[in-house]
Amino acid sequence: MKQKVNTISVDTGDTYPQTVELECECPICGIVLVPDVISGVSLNHSSDHDDEYDKKVIDEDNKVFLINYCPYCDECFISRHIYNIQSDFYSIQSSAPIKHNNHYFSENIQNLSPDFVKIYSESLIAEKSGLLSICGMGYRKSLEFLIKDYALFLFPAQKGEIIKLSLSSCIKQFINDKRLETLATASAWIGNDETHYIKKNLDYGIKDQKIFINAFVTFIDSDLAYLQAEKLTSISSH
Repeated sequence: MKQKVNTISVDTGDTYPQTVELECECPICGIVLVPDVISGVSLNHSSDHDDEYDKKVIDEDNKVFLINYCPYCDECFISRHIYNIQSDFYSIQSSAPIKHNNHYFSENIQNLSPDFVKIYSESLIAEKSGLLSICGMGYRKSLEFLIKDYALFLFPAQKGEIIKLSLSSCIKQFINDKRLETLATASAWIGNDETHYIKKNLDYGIKDQKIFINAFVTFIDSDLAYLQAEKLTSISSH
């Protein structure tokens, strides 16, 4: 979420209100949260605007650093935010110290697609380490493994076709639930942006990609649990 934060300029010592996208997960304990912002500083070393500057999406010389408090683990962490010129706010880039890199996935998901879990976890480590140029591609790759493994689970007889399809074609042909198709497509589009020179979806980023992927995971996790329950009720008599 975005929030107005009063920051002290390192250059002038003055206080300015800035719109900042807050960290959504504590890097220490891993709990999803809206952190309590204790204080913030801003740095703006950008040169005078010129034609090349105006073409930028991100101004890496214009930064905000926040000290955040997590009420769940009773610890503080620092977050780094970079100014997004087109959207006119400071987007979250990284946070530290990093003590929590694991994302919990159910046993059903781990059994369905262990490669998805592995690649997603590695991408999360990259993100928490501030390697934002590559983690989006990793999340995109993890999504492809998850979708194809789910398609193989549903249609095992069509393995030869599924493993050869592009991700978009696999989604269209084998993800029949409209909600799942929408979540998978949106995640894939953002992931594709992370691999291309020009982004098509400027208002969406890695945070949205993760939200869509995890929503997709929640849906299929429920589906797998339902199938287990259906198996139990079909063989038991009460």
